[in-house]
Amino acid sequence: MLFGSQTAFGLEFHVERDPGLLCVDVFIGGLHANTWDNAFYPPLLVKKLKDELERFRTPTTPPNGFTSPSEAFRIAENWMHADTDTHTAHGAEAALARCAFLEWGECTDDVTAFAFPDGDRIHLACRVRDDGGAARDTEPRREPTVATVNRTLFVDTLESGLTVAEREWSARLAATKARTDTCDAEDLPNVPSL
Repeated sequence: MLFGSQTAFGLEFHVERDPGLLCVDVFIGGLHANTWDNAFYPPLLVKKLKDELERFRTPTTPPNGFTSPSEAFRIAENWMHADTDTHTAHGAEAALARCAFLEWGECTDDVTAFAFPDGDRIHLACRVRDDGGAARDTEPRREPTVATVNRTLFVDTLESGLTVAEREWSARLAATKARTDTCDAEDLPNVPSL
């Protein structure tokens, strides 16, 4: 089930694929951002989706230093990879870097993504890395994939994803508990009733 769109921002859930994990494909601007691993640990995904919703529910102005999604991506990425002793947490570079997005665990470790708020729009910029940070199938510093989405639609996609993630995690917990209860009952010795 797909929420949002593959051409802008989308989360495609495959709930039947894994009984313990939650398989979700993430799309930004037509880029399938996590082709190598889409099996999320459900409680972590639930937490990360809640965190993202908290950040984007209310319209906010663009961060200091924002000019375009590609340029903001370049500045934020350079700041994030710079020597941490030589920069401070203040200034336009840091403000842009605080817009990091898709930091959702192992499934998105090879993605550098930012979501820059801009009133009723969210500007997404994303690059997929391979082997030591090189961009997938290209030179390491190619332009990121960029998409601008309506903030309300973006939030709706995250909320729909959260609803499915919470429901599926609850179902998986209930199934695990039922298996555990059944195993525990089978392990009890036969005790005659009084």
